[in-house]
Amino acid sequence: MNVFSIQRGVGLVEVMVALLLLAVAVLGFSAMQLSAVKATDESLMRTQSLSAIKTLSESMRVLPDSSSVYRKQINDIYKSSSSENLIASYCTKVDEYAVSAKKCNTTNCTSDEVVNYNVGAIVKSACSKDIILNIEICPNTSRVNERQCIIAAWNQTKPTMVDEKASCTDASGSYKPAASCFIMEAY
Repeated sequence: MNVFSIQRGVGLVEVMVALLLLAVAVLGFSAMQLSAVKATDESLMRTQSLSAIKTLSESMRVLPDSSSVYRKQINDIYKSSSSENLIASYCTKVDEYAVSAKKCNTTNCTSDEVVNYNVGAIVKSACSKDIILNIEICPNTSRVNERQCIIAAWNQTKPTMVDEKASCTDASGSYKPAASCFIMEAY
């Protein structure tokens, strides 16, 4: 009996096992790539939302006596949006609002007109990045030390602080586990 006849087909089995291991490795690498892309997208949304919040906060600080006007304008835009397909509805309201805001600078406009113009520009920029903005009074702050919570939300998270499933936080201000949002306190 020939030694080579006993080993016939073993090379083919080794090649098939090697291909199977290679396929498993490629699938693992693909899953890792998908996870990295998701993490990058989330990081981009966080960075853009922080930029929108910071812009709004700085705009509010320029006109400190107008913070309630900012809150009202931002709230009116958000609250007039439909909860179904939230971002599309919100962006439609943003476009309507931005068109109606008078283009001005501080020398030609009242402070309310400046607020309207600033709000229009800020929410339009946020909306172009699929970010929804809202301002609420922060929980557990008194009238003497009242703080505004500027909320930026994305991925169908509602920019609210209520006990509701899709809300950013619960009524006490604790983030919900699946929420995609950021909150910044402004004085």
